[in-house]
Formats: sequence, structure tokens, C-alpha cells
Amino acid sequence: MKKDNKGFSLVELIIVIAIMAVLVGVLAPQFIKYVEQSRRSRDITTAQEIREAVLADIADNQISGSGNINPQSGNPTTIAETPYGAGSIAKGSTFTASYDAVNGTCFVTLAGHTLTTEAGASDYKTATS
Repeated sequence: MKKDNKGFSLVELIIVIAIMAVLVGVLAPQFIKYVEQSRRSRDITTAQEIREAVLADIADNQISGSGNINPQSGNPTTIAETPYGAGSIAKGSTFTASYDAVNGTCFVTLAGHTLTTEAGASDYKTATS
């Protein structure tokens, strides 16, 4: 009498599960690192957009002097047009924009890193959070 097996044996299933576990163990840390790098890159791009919005408001004489911007206040007006105008750009943190209308400069800081300077952005890219 011929026995007709129509499935996988328990050993075969255990081997497949073990291979999948090894693949997940190897690939998961790389995927998490990629997601975090993507998030930081997005934050830096957003900070640069906020900086450009503040500089545009300085050029339009909507703000003058120097100081810090509270993003929740809606001032200057073009901050609301940035993707994160409400101020939340990284894991619930809020940014700080310091500007000087006389010199035409603006720096956006998040988590202690000035994201609109090369040094600050590179520090933020390598920081663990």
C-alpha cells in the first residue's frame, strides 16, 4: 500500500521558521536604523523650510529686530505654511527658531542641535535619541 503524504513534516516547518527567525534577527536592526535616519533627514529638511519661511518674513518686513519664535503663536505667518507649522517635528519635540532681522539670519534648533548649520545637522544625524 502506498502512503500519500500531502503536507510538510514538522521538521520541515521548524527549519523554515528557524530560517525566518534568523533573517528577521539580521534585517530588523538595519530596518530600524534606516527608519531613524529617514526621520532625522525629514527633521533637517523641515528645519531648513522653517528657516526659509522666517527669512521670507524678514524680507517682507513682517518681523523685525531679533528674538525667538514660538511656533504655536502662528508668528510669523509663513511658519504655518511649513509641513510642521504646529511646532512638532521630532517625537513630540518642538523647535526653536532664533532670528536676527538686521543680519538676515535664522537658526532652527531641535533637541539641542541647530539643524540649519552643517555642524548642527551632522551632530543631529549621528545623535541617538
